[in-house]
Amino acid sequence: MLARIPSPSRRERPVADAVVACLTELGVQVHEDKSGSATGGDTGNLWCTVSGDGTGPHLALGAHLDTVMPTGSIEPVLGDDGAFRNSLGTILGADDKAAITALLHATELLKASGAPFPSYELFFTVSEENGLVGIKHLRENALSSPLAAVLDSSGPVGGIIVKAPSMQTLRAAFHGRAAHAGVEPERGRSAIQAAARAVGAMRLGRLDEETSANIGLIHGGVATNIVPDHCVIEGECRGHDEKKLAGVAAAMVDAVQEAAVQTGVDVDVGLVHEFPAFSLSRRSPVVRLAEAAVSALGIEFRLLTAGGGSDANVLNARGLPTVNLDAGMMRAHSPEEYLALDELERLCALALQLIMLAPEFTPRPRPAEPDL
Repeated sequence: MLARIPSPSRRERPVADAVVACLTELGVQVHEDKSGSATGGDTGNLWCTVSGDGTGPHLALGAHLDTVMPTGSIEPVLGDDGAFRNSLGTILGADDKAAITALLHATELLKASGAPFPSYELFFTVSEENGLVGIKHLRENALSSPLAAVLDSSGPVGGIIVKAPSMQTLRAAFHGRAAHAGVEPERGRSAIQAAARAVGAMRLGRLDEETSANIGLIHGGVATNIVPDHCVIEGECRGHDEKKLAGVAAAMVDAVQEAAVQTGVDVDVGLVHEFPAFSLSRRSPVVRLAEAAVSALGIEFRLLTAGGGSDANVLNARGLPTVNLDAGMMRAHSPEEYLALDELERLCALALQLIMLAPEFTPRPRPAEPDL
């Protein structure tokens, strides 16, 4: 089982090898790029075309190879309630091993059936969990499909993410002056005090219905009897309105700079636009395809707005219409993560429906203008 193979970001090699071995055995040639060297990891992004009948490919289906860092070993067990959990008390890794499993098994079923099926593409990215790093290094012409779907959202199968936010990350490094905290504190300039003042001046949490901000990391100092001369804070802000989000990010930077001035320390502050927002119309062919595929399973589809990003953010920004689909895993990124076997079976069935229905929703090229 893939979940047994640890694959934290930048260390995806064993899982990638398992994916390549499975697809190679099915007669599918897999490509790997050089993104590992760019991400500081041991593995590149994988992609391939599963050749079927007719023209194509019509659809690209994707998942990511990495997981958040496990805090121990992974030993999946199927409980009496029909759900997989890690018996060793850390993440299960269903995010996104459930999707990888479903896509590989769907391909096995299509190859074994002997029945005709449309051509499609598969792609498996690295370092998704630490800022969608892998997909950013996948070359833009690697995928030739006109539509795409990633299977990377937590929730019962049937959810279709049609809107997801943009994100900016902030890192501020405060540089003060060290001094003995008991003998001559007056000589010191506390970097931690500056950082605390900056965080205290920020508006954090849920700012409105589509915008949030958070400081998630703070570290600095070396001992209680030393005025700390360094402190780093790291945070983020997310939103669906790029202009509004830019204002939130600017306010966070202002709070950092003002705190540095007030406490007499220096500061290096930087913002990184990690990924853009996307919003797909109900009329978009890829949304209509996802609705049809879910409905074909006898499940009521749900059009959803996400609070986080996925590879779909980057692909949509590149002009490839991409939905993110609920993949059945629940409580991802926590020791309580679980995946019902029924949901995994539905996810595989959904992948099959997407592949078979994709030609009906593939945008047709405009006819050439007649020569006059």
